[in-house]
Amino acid sequence: MKRFAIILVVLLFTLACAPLEVAKSTMDVITSSIPVSTSSPEPTTASTSTSTAAPTATLDAVKQSILYKDDFSEDSGSWTPPDDGESRFYISDGEYFVQVVKSDYSFYNLSFAAYGNFVLSVDLRHIIGDDETTGGMVIWRYKDNDNFYALTVMDNGTYYIHRFVKGTYGMLKLPTASPWLNTTGKPNTVTLVAHGDTNELYFNGHYEYSFQDASIPKGYFGMGAQPALDSEVEVAFDNLNVYQYDPGNGFTPDNPEITPTPEYQNISWQQLTRFLSEDHTNWHEYHLEDYNCMDFAIDLVANARYANISAKIVTVQFVGQPTGHAFVAFETLDRGTVFVEPQGDNTYSNVDIGNNLCDDWGEFECMGTIESVEYFGECDHAQNCTVLP
Repeated sequence: MKRFAIILVVLLFTLACAPLEVAKSTMDVITSSIPVSTSSPEPTTASTSTSTAAPTATLDAVKQSILYKDDFSEDSGSWTPPDDGESRFYISDGEYFVQVVKSDYSFYNLSFAAYGNFVLSVDLRHIIGDDETTGGMVIWRYKDNDNFYALTVMDNGTYYIHRFVKGTYGMLKLPTASPWLNTTGKPNTVTLVAHGDTNELYFNGHYEYSFQDASIPKGYFGMGAQPALDSEVEVAFDNLNVYQYDPGNGFTPDNPEITPTPEYQNISWQQLTRFLSEDHTNWHEYHLEDYNCMDFAIDLVANARYANISAKIVTVQFVGQPTGHAFVAFETLDRGTVFVEPQGDNTYSNVDIGNNLCDDWGEFECMGTIESVEYFGECDHAQNCTVLP
């Protein structure tokens, strides 16, 4: 049995994301009046997954290639380590149960054999716990505590995919509601297909999502539960099957029809300035709890991608400061990477570790010496962020 703490890097910005402070002159404080937009609608962003149902993973008893199978009708002892006061793993009435007390740790148990390419299918149902913050977990390609993939499924019909690589946590799929997931304690059949650097996810026989990542080619699989600090959790698993990956064996789903990931375009400096002049993200009013620097950055990136413009969220931490900052990077055709402050549309040209973060216009106070820089792929307003491929 193993356990790990899920620590989201983005919490640094959720809890403490500093506003811009207007630069002070030697004579007086420069002030400005910025209108708050009340009519600009939020853009919609393109989805990377599809709602088209993929073929159901039909079982063909004639062409069996079973690597592992357990219906939990008997307790062999391999899935039931001793209780430790925080978690309990047990088998009862043909199901495998995982209980975890209120905690910021997730507990899981692992297989004895490691696999590279495989098809894993298991039934999962939620018994006790907050519908939005607790859930059942499936682990795969586990190498050690610092390297593995994980899927968490909540009882409200949402899920997310995350990983540890070399000890660094990253989210691969934001919390997402699936039309294929059952809710209110009803069981769901989860199918994971791993082959090469491709990972495909199915719920109840319907294709949901796929991603490519070559970080972890092989490892153990496991099952577990994710509690919350204010909610215990109990989940149950059944009908665990692991098959050899082979498109012709009857257990491997057909290749799904995947909606292509949008390819956003790099633009010129002139096009960027035109876009920023027409965009009104900077009209929002800063509020630490409700709309902080991450929210500004999230909306500017969303608006850019809606206009088919390539943009990324950038976050920095400062030496000796509890607060970080977030802004946006645009790749231009004629000026390279341009860092834009979405609260004022001013730019930074000194975004390197060890430099003092100062805007190019001198309009705002320098924010501090940069200790770290990180780029994110996609973020939501709950300030969950995915890592870049």
